[in-house]
Amino acid sequence: MHGEIATSQKLSDTLVQVCVGEVVVGFVESAGPVFVALHGVRYDVAVEVAQSLVFDVAAAALLSHARVVDHLTAELAKPAAVEPAASSHRAAS
Repeated sequence: MHGEIATSQKLSDTLVQVCVGEVVVGFVESAGPVFVALHGVRYDVAVEVAQSLVFDVAAAALLSHARVVDHLTAELAKPAAVEPAASSHRAAS
């Protein structure tokens, strides 16, 4: 997601899809005067991450959230570091 252009596509009078490159990161839905940022690739299961009275602020919050989730997912996918086992030798008495 780094360095890629964020784009939006109006799906209806109240719903805009937000993508980074070819990847859908979420949606911004207008609910009266409020813009609701929803994170997820599918609208029906997207999760609300922010609300704003300004579309650009809601979209920026969505992109910021997507970057954090992307980073955490990448970190969790890394193999865990394995510490060498401590020696359990006992001195003979």
